Amino acid sequence: MPEVIDMCYRHKLLKWEFELDVDKWNSLDPDVKEIISDGWLMVKYMNDEGTGLNKDIESLPEDKGGIYSFVLKPELIPGYHIYIMYIGRARRKKEFSLKKRCKTYLKDNRLEIERMRKLLGSQLYLRYLPLEDDDLIEKVESELIRVILPPCNSRYPDYNVLPEVPAF
Repeated sequence: MPEVIDMCYRHKLLKWEFELDVDKWNSLDPDVKEIISDGWLMVKYMNDEGTGLNKDIESLPEDKGGIYSFVLKPELIPGYHIYIMYIGRARRKKEFSLKKRCKTYLKDNRLEIERMRKLLGSQLYLRYLPLEDDDLIEKVESELIRVILPPCNSRYPDYNVLPEVPAF
């Protein structure tokens, strides 16, 4: 029997679905909107080969928690071409810092995280907002996921789209 080859396999792997819900965007909590309006930093997450962490990850704070997002930044149109792929949090009460938590994604085996990392790694960046208060961190993360609906998150505050999968 001849071997069957799916010529569209890579195309299918590289396809992500984004939900663009203007009504949700307009419902962003005003307190969260104020918090996220300034203070974000960005580093390249993986090296140019997409095989390991970029050295700039070492610049992430070791003494703060906060919010982070993995973004695809192909730079086809410099400064404008960006996709938010995943939003997460680093809580201090869980003994995490932004640096420690974000490094764990290199070995995270959740399906969408692994797919994002393996297929987009060389163009994957990390945007992060250092914050101190764990309750505030949880509120901001939940609200951002609720209104943005990043395609690689598995938990959405307004939906039960996929079963929740523990990060560890």
